[in-house]
Amino acid sequence: MNVPILLLALAAAAPPVPLGPMTPATPMTEVHRQDIGCVALLGLVADLQRRGAPYAADYPDVRETGKRWAGIVGQRVMDESGQPRELVAMAIQQSVTDWQAEMARTADARWLASQIEQCQQRMAADLAADQPLPKPETAQ
Repeated sequence: MNVPILLLALAAAAPPVPLGPMTPATPMTEVHRQDIGCVALLGLVADLQRRGAPYAADYPDVRETGKRWAGIVGQRVMDESGQPRELVAMAIQQSVTDWQAEMARTADARWLASQIEQCQQRMAADLAADQPLPKPETAQ
């Protein structure tokens, strides 16, 4: 018997190693779903801005801040709900699909602009709260 096969056989026979207490996953809250919806909407806006769509220039540039906020929201949803990264990513993708369908159904630019504005406000509040503390000034 060669060594790798022997090691695999020994590992299979060994009792499982406890990983410590695991928090069971809970359903995402309404706030989680709203944040995920905003991440998806601002992601669509960022994509349009990346592609140079003329009407996307009507909104503040969300390419970098949206990316950062998506990471904050994703991590928060995983931490608070116990849901795995893949499930959170699937929820964001589903929300993108839902927004695309809604945009195809409605031609109300003012409604869409108000949705984007609300999401930008959510993002701004989160990013302001997530800012690192300034470095202390050194005495000279």
